[in-house]
Amino acid sequence: MMISCTNPLVGTWVQPSTSYTQEQGFVLYKDGTASDVNIDFVTFKSWEKKGDMLILKGENTGSVKGQFTDTLIIENVTDNELILSQSGYSVKYKKKN
Repeated sequence: MMISCTNPLVGTWVQPSTSYTQEQGFVLYKDGTASDVNIDFVTFKSWEKKGDMLILKGENTGSVKGQFTDTLIIENVTDNELILSQSGYSVKYKKKN
């Protein structure tokens, strides 16, 4: 019997669309690269997990250009839900199939 050791973070994670915004989020690939989903002025390049932290690296492409690193606390991750927090503010994402 083979045991799967896939990382539950790998996949497409989005916040639902609202009357003001389209669905947006990010894709975390197995190889450590990342990309954005409908986020203006941000291009995600890579990600890593350290302990209970998700570290997203990318580039701002808007008027303030430059590299960035976002360090987010993984509050919860299941097969279809991811809750991240930063500076006391939590954001819930749903996994897209």
